[in-house]
Amino acid sequence: MVEKETQPAQHQSGRNSGVIHSGYNLKPGSLKAKYCVEGSRRLRAYCRERGIPVDEGGILIVARTEAERATLAELHRRAQGNGVQSRIVSGDDIAAIEAHARGVEGLHAPEGASFDAPAYVRALLADAEALGVQVRYGTAVRGFREGRVVEVDTSGGTLAAPALLNCAGLHADRIAGAVAADLRIIPFRGYYAELTADSRRLVRSHVYAVPDLTFPFLGVHLSRRVDGRVIVGPGAMLAFGREAYRFAQMNLRDLSGTLSWPGFYRLFREPRFRSLVVSEVRKSLSLGAVWREARFLIPALERADLVRSFAGNRATVVSRDGHMVDDIVVRETERTVHVLNAVSPGLTCSLPFGEHLAGECHRKLGGEALLGRAG
Repeated sequence: MVEKETQPAQHQSGRNSGVIHSGYNLKPGSLKAKYCVEGSRRLRAYCRERGIPVDEGGILIVARTEAERATLAELHRRAQGNGVQSRIVSGDDIAAIEAHARGVEGLHAPEGASFDAPAYVRALLADAEALGVQVRYGTAVRGFREGRVVEVDTSGGTLAAPALLNCAGLHADRIAGAVAADLRIIPFRGYYAELTADSRRLVRSHVYAVPDLTFPFLGVHLSRRVDGRVIVGPGAMLAFGREAYRFAQMNLRDLSGTLSWPGFYRLFREPRFRSLVVSEVRKSLSLGAVWREARFLIPALERADLVRSFAGNRATVVSRDGHMVDDIVVRETERTVHVLNAVSPGLTCSLPFGEHLAGECHRKLGGEALLGRAG
């Protein structure tokens, strides 16, 4: 295992909301739905077995207007189609689940939870190392050549292997090269605020707004983490670098890659997307803008209850024709497997999805013959 950072979970696996998603909002039949529903249950069980902090408090999605009730009904249909527990609650019954939340109707998904994501990654690594996996930290991958074996060019020299699995997150398309020629990762910065210690009592578990199903973002929501903090967000602002976690941070190579991608301009021509960009810039610059959205869900929230917190970047894949790809994308060659779009909720999907990827690599290593001899 080759990792360019000096320790694990420095990017998407560590810079996230720490939510275990139940799958209520995913399109039935999609790969995300398949792996999320199974993954949610397996992840919660794994955390309990390994002593990883997990809080199974459920998620409440709140419709704030009559117009949002139709989307809430669609989310309920998706939940039922995916085999996810959910129930519609009336506006009067919302307070029984979240005392300070208000809306005209709600959807309660009791299987939603919070967990310690970095601790989970460390536990997986401990499992892997116990089985003989070697991890090379501080080693960046620059490219590969595929022949009778795969030769991987790294900052620490050339490595040779019979198979390669590319799970490079924000940089997966670059490593994949020609295999991903029709796709480009466009980074979106997810900026979080959080509630002050005195105002955390306003949220018991997770309170979400009804999302715009046009885009793969869930909008501003309030989530109680396992450490007791309540985060508010995230935003979804176009980032100026794949690892640019501050508003003014910029990577010229990454930014030029975004601006030179034909799919970005085709996406930007959509009025709804341009409106989203303007709204997200406003929220990144102003805590007041985040507060105004959040208090639609929690009216008792005051502007002084919010302080700035952290940010993480989402690796959003945009196709050449200008569409945000909203499902898992895996592409293969004879000796390589490339995970090009482990889109949210990727961490919730990780156990069954990882099992699937391991099986694909095993077959490339002559797995059937090996299993036959072992049997």
